[in-house]
Amino acid sequence: MSNNQPDGYLALPPAGTGPGVLVLHAWWGLNDTLKAFCARLAEAGFVAFAPDLYHGKVADTIPGAEALGQALDANHLQAEAEIAAAALFLNERA
Repeated sequence: MSNNQPDGYLALPPAGTGPGVLVLHAWWGLNDTLKAFCARLAEAGFVAFAPDLYHGKVADTIPGAEALGQALDANHLQAEAEIAAAALFLNERA
């Protein structure tokens, strides 16, 4: 089992294990709202992982979100690989 966590946010339930939920962020990025959502899933007994497809960038305006989304679309193969890696990581944790 690999312990190499992809770039993202991991929320574990109190028991430390549980069914896995892969959470993909909206065009805003991996913001505090999405992290809080993952935390609520963890409180409900799930291992929640949200990969950070924007690598630390978060938008707070519609134009900013559009720019991040367009950059992701232009590099969709990397994003697909990152989502696949996140799913594998989550599968190992759950």
